[in-house]
Amino acid sequence: MIWQIEQSNGLYLPEIGWHLDARKPVSKSFVSHAHFDHMGDHQTILCSPPTAKLIEQRIPGQRNWRIHEFGETFELEPGIKACLYPAGHIVGSSMLWVEREGRTFLYTGDFKLTPGISAERCQPVPAETLIIESTYGTPRYTFPPEKEVFEDIIRFCRETLDNDETPILYGYSLGKSQAILRSLSEASLEVMLHPASLKLTQSCQKLGWDYPAFLPFDPRNHRGKVIISPPQTKASNWLKSIHNPKTAMISGWAIDPSATYRYQCDKAFPLSDHADYLDLLSFVEKVKPKEVFTVHGFAREFADTLRSQGYQAWALGRENQLGLEIETSSPQAITNKPKPADPEAENTAQANSLSRLASTAASIAQTDSKSNKLEILASQLSALTPDDVSYCINLLDTPSVQLTKTIVKQSLILATGSSESEFKRLQSGSKDTSTTIRHLLERNKEHPSRSLQQVCAFLETLATAPNPIFQQSLLSEHLRKSPPADALFLYQHLSNLSTIGLTPKLICQGIAQRFQIACEETEAAYLRCSDLPKVSSAAATGTLDEIRIDYFQPISPIAPTTESSPEAIIEKQGLSLWSELEHDGLRCQLHKKGEHAELYNRDGEQITHLFPELVESARLVPQDFVADAVIVPWENERPLPQSELDNRLKRKAEELFLGEEIPVILWLIDLLGLADQDLLDTPLEKRRQKLDTFSVNTTVRITPVTQLLGVPQIEDAIEKAKQAGGRGIVLKAPRSPYNPLSSIPHWLRLPAGKQA
Repeated sequence: MIWQIEQSNGLYLPEIGWHLDARKPVSKSFVSHAHFDHMGDHQTILCSPPTAKLIEQRIPGQRNWRIHEFGETFELEPGIKACLYPAGHIVGSSMLWVEREGRTFLYTGDFKLTPGISAERCQPVPAETLIIESTYGTPRYTFPPEKEVFEDIIRFCRETLDNDETPILYGYSLGKSQAILRSLSEASLEVMLHPASLKLTQSCQKLGWDYPAFLPFDPRNHRGKVIISPPQTKASNWLKSIHNPKTAMISGWAIDPSATYRYQCDKAFPLSDHADYLDLLSFVEKVKPKEVFTVHGFAREFADTLRSQGYQAWALGRENQLGLEIETSSPQAITNKPKPADPEAENTAQANSLSRLASTAASIAQTDSKSNKLEILASQLSALTPDDVSYCINLLDTPSVQLTKTIVKQSLILATGSSESEFKRLQSGSKDTSTTIRHLLERNKEHPSRSLQQVCAFLETLATAPNPIFQQSLLSEHLRKSPPADALFLYQHLSNLSTIGLTPKLICQGIAQRFQIACEETEAAYLRCSDLPKVSSAAATGTLDEIRIDYFQPISPIAPTTESSPEAIIEKQGLSLWSELEHDGLRCQLHKKGEHAELYNRDGEQITHLFPELVESARLVPQDFVADAVIVPWENERPLPQSELDNRLKRKAEELFLGEEIPVILWLIDLLGLADQDLLDTPLEKRRQKLDTFSVNTTVRITPVTQLLGVPQIEDAIEKAKQAGGRGIVLKAPRSPYNPLSSIPHWLRLPAGKQA
């Protein structure tokens, strides 16, 4: 390998100390363009001038800028020469060329070789090492000439208007919206822009780009006009405000027959700001690299194609043909690495297969007894090697891949050669979904069961797929080649339909039995990381005590137990109570260390990009901490309806403009870690004492605590909660630890509106 490349938070070049398109904040990162999936709030950003202007609008903040014009050679680090070249993707998009000790390197980021109408023309340059974005890396994605596609789009608009319908052209607000607008320049059509597309089009105008005339979207005066908008769901309130809407998605994925179904639109036109398959081949030929690394999309398939043409080519972080694999630096990645021959492999082959796990899961589901469930689980784990125990736990835990149920169902339909109508017909005649799935899977040919390790490796690949259509293609092929029992297990796992009743507490107990350690040790470790496979690995190596709260590793939140009356509360917690308002909002967790802050939802998913203004305010709090919190829609010192927050969450992250339209604040309700202190075992009253010393602000606040005594004060608190727009009140035991697994309910909630 000429250059050392690590796949961690984007890509990382350790020899020069720079990240490439990192999402999470780092000290130094090259940002190829201003789409949210390629940028973060880094201390130092290297980019082109247009990209810098767009980043400042989308993620404001203080940072060090390394801004260079296209074609300008500069010293990136001492002795390291670099240059930015236009990538042709969107306005300002750039590729990074670097030279160190005579070795040259080119990173494309997202690019498009065919000249487009809304970005600077791509300029390939020779390099020994090439990292190339390969989203459309199979021959299937060879796009028709853009001129023909634009003609089809214009024809669609005119025919739609002739039918007294409103044509809506879907394209992302930065890049695609501007390309669509320019494509209509000679069509003599009146065009309106959705607010998100409008703001970024105006930003591009300030950067010197010219566009045909357009108007802001007006719900009262849009009939007879073409509307350009970011993608919307059919349930969108904005879409409902439009007269006879007829929608068209403008995307490279329109090549796929299911595109209109996937995007919930009437038409789809194959136009992309990414390189198609022929562009990719032509680009590699122009760069003339000695080695190629493919990333994103059909990376493995394109690497295979390049190897067949004589290039040294590998897909970063993926299993490659001929056993060649480039490892990533992610410690949590589960890769399908070949292992040395194991003399006991034949004895364990059945135990570590997915079929065996599927059978175990079915047995666990058939009993309601927790002790019986634990016994069955322990039997399964006892037959596995320590590594396979971790893979097994991974598949029994909540899915690490976030797919919609629609994607999983469509994958099953494709895998079995069925149809949507047949699926509905079979489901209406059966008792449950599992019966329908089994019936369909019986059509597939028999295939050998995969090992737990192989299944986990597939799920890692599925998680990195660039979009839902690609995920659907991968999953349908995997299901088609799986035994029925395996496919059913995987379907239920990915759909969150598994109802076997294994709680994290039971799994912790199973791990403890497998490695002959105390349950308290595995439970305590789980509380600090919310990662059952990690707990399993640590139990195997005797390092459970090394698992502590770690910044930017979210942990499970406490779920309050609902009670029906003040009397029931007093019976469980006594007369002296500690009460807080239960906010009507989104439960979350805030991690803040130095200038780095991240938000996570209750499932541990990062939601920082959805609330950039909250993260900016959190950075102003001087302490380093981990806090339990709630995001509440808020205006004029009053909470807004929960529906306002729901509307904001339905929108694409890149369409949000710092809460201008739907403002929110963050209420801190508990402190889990402070500086290097782990506070989970610290009594609540002491945790709150530390939290109350924080210097907060108008956007990040601390929920007040009230001490109550007896039924009348509880009833009064409920009435005040109603008036404040809260869900109710939560009553907490002051001396309780922060323990979501505790069998003792330390947090009790009393909903507003339940009192007589």
